[in-house]
Amino acid sequence: MHLICGLPCSGKTTYAHGVHADLDSVLFSLDRWLITVFGRYSLATVGHEEHIRRVLACRDLIWGQAEEFLRRSVDVILDDGFFLRENRIRCIEAARAVGADAKIHFLDTPVEVIGPRIGARNASLPRHNFAIDPETLRGFVGLFEPPSAREGATLVVTQPNPELPRPPRPKT
Repeated sequence: MHLICGLPCSGKTTYAHGVHADLDSVLFSLDRWLITVFGRYSLATVGHEEHIRRVLACRDLIWGQAEEFLRRSVDVILDDGFFLRENRIRCIEAARAVGADAKIHFLDTPVEVIGPRIGARNASLPRHNFAIDPETLRGFVGLFEPPSAREGATLVVTQPNPELPRPPRPKT
């Protein structure tokens, strides 16, 4: 199982697609599920608690499918963000429970790079992305717990070149 971890607009989805292209795998992107099930919305409109309810519901649906693939020895890529250590550890333990190993891919993109990327993305919002305002980004930065190798999974840290609009392709 591959956990794609990083702040919004750090390049997670692009990176996840690169991993997916290199492996016989299945890719689950949380934002795609959220927008497909609930439509595009803003945190300010629905509120934090409702957003969390929606995230947990989609994660439950995703895990139901991911677990089946892992049991069949198919690599699973979870493009989720994984802001919280507790959530990463829970996923790692769940993967182990079905006999799978886990790898955390951390896109360690500086906030100074993310800000302009978010502005550009918001100006031409792709279908399965949420608009993120500066206040929401600051909140996410405050919540984010960088991963470590002590979480029970292999840790791959990618530090995208700030000159490039997208992160480098992963080496899996």
